[in-house]
Amino acid sequence: MGFHEWLTDVGRRSRSESLQNLRSQVGIEWVQEALKRTGTQTIRRRKLPNEAVVWLVVGIALFRDRSIDAVVKDLGLAVAGTKRRQSPTGSPLSSAAVANARERIGVEPLLELYTLLGERWVAECDGQNQWRSLRLFALDGSALRIADTPANQEVYGRPGSKRSAAGYPQARVVGLLTLGSRLLADFVVGSWEQGEQTLAQMILGNLPAQSLVVLDRNFVNYALYARILASGNGRHFLCRGKKGLRGRVLRRLGPNDVLIEFQISSAQRKADPLLPATIVVRQVDYCIPGFRPSQLLTSLLDPQAYPAREIIELYHKRWEIEIAYDEIKTHTLQREETIRSRNPDLVLQEIYGLLIAYNLVRVMMARAAISAGVDPCRMSFRNSLLEIRDFFLLAGAAAPGTLPKHYRTLCGHLVLLVLPDRRRRRYPRAVKIKMSGYLRKKPN
Repeated sequence: MGFHEWLTDVGRRSRSESLQNLRSQVGIEWVQEALKRTGTQTIRRRKLPNEAVVWLVVGIALFRDRSIDAVVKDLGLAVAGTKRRQSPTGSPLSSAAVANARERIGVEPLLELYTLLGERWVAECDGQNQWRSLRLFALDGSALRIADTPANQEVYGRPGSKRSAAGYPQARVVGLLTLGSRLLADFVVGSWEQGEQTLAQMILGNLPAQSLVVLDRNFVNYALYARILASGNGRHFLCRGKKGLRGRVLRRLGPNDVLIEFQISSAQRKADPLLPATIVVRQVDYCIPGFRPSQLLTSLLDPQAYPAREIIELYHKRWEIEIAYDEIKTHTLQREETIRSRNPDLVLQEIYGLLIAYNLVRVMMARAAISAGVDPCRMSFRNSLLEIRDFFLLAGAAAPGTLPKHYRTLCGHLVLLVLPDRRRRRYPRAVKIKMSGYLRKKPN
């Protein structure tokens, strides 16, 4: 039985507790809901139904070491019973048919599915993501290399100049991460020419009430801070300051802890007349032995409700989003960061399939962390990814009645994947391995 047929069979079965957990995990109803909302449901019987195409895009991310044709074959996504001869690769579909199926459904179902699952899973893990009644998030940007085609080059662009351009086009991405369960709650993809602050404004407007977003110092922007606070629903920010910040000291709250008033530039206020003339923030200065002095800027103005020492410790959890990007690039994509789709729309489709796959692994780890009684960040992502990959391959070969048992086995294995306590960093970060000494190949 193929993976898609197994999913269909699971969708028809009665809802025992273990099977309901399985249905919830693989998101059977959510795939159908995403297709329904985007108008991509189909009654026509196809060798590769639209539901299976969605799972194919997620499978492309989960199985980065396999070709796309191999993912179709290994997961048994094609519907059996057709009279066409199989291709030499063993897949019941040609590569062109698979590409056409992906183009048929487009980007919207994957984006809708990512949004539906993200909202559900973030809410489920909300208890692991709290600090002093605030929901914790981190926001930062990164880049993803994409296939070097003229179409991708035109839409996404590449870093550098004409004389010294990068080897591949790159997509600029900005993500919003839950600091507790390390789920990507929101994500924006743009071209290389778009700045991180521009893309970040598309996310920060959707921050939930009573939340705190931790920002990198590249996001020091008083107008951006003012927009976060403008809703008045308890949204706050915490950011590392830059050198040369000048403001008027209003009041001292404690040692190295002051309230400062900063002026918003006239150019920013002209671009957005709703911005205030000034913004009041709290500045906390500190120095970790062996490191340079640092300062933090935050809208948490009450020193009693939000002690400075806890704010300093909290800021350094911002590194969780860097670890999340590493988990995506190093482990999920296996250091082959080049998105393999050659069409700009399919690039975006593949990226959202990658995000669904990543969040799928992280939510399973969060559930296992509850059973193990540890923080979700102490679970091993690499080993959890391997276990979940094995389960997906098993789904295409095992009898449907045995799947709840295998699912319980998977959950039992994930509980054992607890890492030792993280060591505190004692030395500044530095490059330990020199980059390649070979000459760089320039693009044509």
